Amino acid sequence: MKIDLKANNTNGKVTEMIYGQFIEHILNCIEGGVYDPDSPLADAEGIRTDVLEKAKELNPPILRFPGGTVMCQYHWEDGIGPKSERIKRKNLIWGGELDLSFGTAEFVSFCRRIGAEPMICVNMVSGTPEEAANWVEYCNGTGQSYYAQLRRSHGYEEPFNVKYWCIGNESYAEPDLGVHHDVSLYVRDALEFIKFMKLTDRSIKTILVGCDKPEWNKAVLDALHPFCDYLSLHHYSAENGKGLYGPFEGEKALIQMIEEAADLIDTYPDTIENFNPWYRFPARSGKVKIALDEWNIWNFAPDETYGLLAEYNWRDAVWVASAMNDIVRHPAVAIANMAQLVNVIAPIVTTKDGSYYQTIAYPFLLYRKHMIGDRMEVEVPSVCLDTKEAGQIEALSCSAVRKADGTLCIAVVNRDFSQPYTIGIGTGKGTMTTLTASSPYDQCDAAHCCVQEETAAVSLDEITLAPGSVNLILCAE
Repeated sequence: MKIDLKANNTNGKVTEMIYGQFIEHILNCIEGGVYDPDSPLADAEGIRTDVLEKAKELNPPILRFPGGTVMCQYHWEDGIGPKSERIKRKNLIWGGELDLSFGTAEFVSFCRRIGAEPMICVNMVSGTPEEAANWVEYCNGTGQSYYAQLRRSHGYEEPFNVKYWCIGNESYAEPDLGVHHDVSLYVRDALEFIKFMKLTDRSIKTILVGCDKPEWNKAVLDALHPFCDYLSLHHYSAENGKGLYGPFEGEKALIQMIEEAADLIDTYPDTIENFNPWYRFPARSGKVKIALDEWNIWNFAPDETYGLLAEYNWRDAVWVASAMNDIVRHPAVAIANMAQLVNVIAPIVTTKDGSYYQTIAYPFLLYRKHMIGDRMEVEVPSVCLDTKEAGQIEALSCSAVRKADGTLCIAVVNRDFSQPYTIGIGTGKGTMTTLTASSPYDQCDAAHCCVQEETAAVSLDEITLAPGSVNLILCAE
């Protein structure tokens, strides 16, 4: 079985920005995860040093904050200035209290320490356009205006230069707080937020709320495409009680959502002509892109934690690798953020004495290291895997890039947990790193890592892919 790698056919760049992460004020993601000043592992800033080191290893180029659904009630000024003066609010969404000891400055500092660009989501529900613009000024202001001076008074002379701003979060979700599930109201209010924020800093990039409903996306882009740099999409796959292959049914929905949004985006001009100068800020430059700014596998449970404290198995890691192939392959996806970084449906889990990676971290680490470069067209022979849970799925998932040094990187996932496959991708020699586990149900914990990693030389004309494996092949062109 031969994989056809079309070395002369490239389709744009795969950039590091698809390997982002996300943190939210939810359970112990931030408080008790990233930020835990009472832990013996915390540094002088209250950041857990073990989490910091693992976050550096994951190396996200962009980090989204502070929500998420909690944005419906988040007021950024609660999280600035002396920590002793910061107020707490009841967390209406996830329970407990919103303790904003880890606020804007702490978030930006954490981003700088792990090498990530900050991405901030604003409160469109109980907040106002002016409040959002003030946040932009606090972060980015350079003059003598009130909020720029306020930031300086808090000890931050230089601006934070936050470039990426999400205008609301999942506004289409009727059960959440707010009225913006009526798309006409979202469009009306989002434009006012954009005006206030862009007039405060003309250079910021805006991410507008999209979803898996094409009619919503069309209404948003029809009205706002001149102001929209990125269309936000969210996706979570789940087992849904369907057994081993259940999450791969959800992956089909992920692919469909991306393709439908990309096709819609193609109907709008890449550049905006005759943009009204009385807006007093520029229209977007370049094509609208997709920001898949929440994605993961989430085996939802109808309990008080909603399955948020997920314990991932090896099958889930195979799904994550497949999803990353989908993201790598599609040129419309310019930003992607796995949700979330720590403890809550997360690659990193903390304990009292330390922390460990869950299974889903290992393919992420592998792709983050290698799958950046020219996106290459790749054709994989169709090998249908008949599953009771997800119907027919392709046994093999693949993506490919050419790195800056000319190295070809081919990621191949064998999603068949019952048998190996032999493939060829050309002649000559290469190296292959394989991730696998003894069982699709194996899990990592604080005492044991179930993921087996092996790197070996391979002949490119005959490569064996182990059952249920994630494989990264490197070779010269």
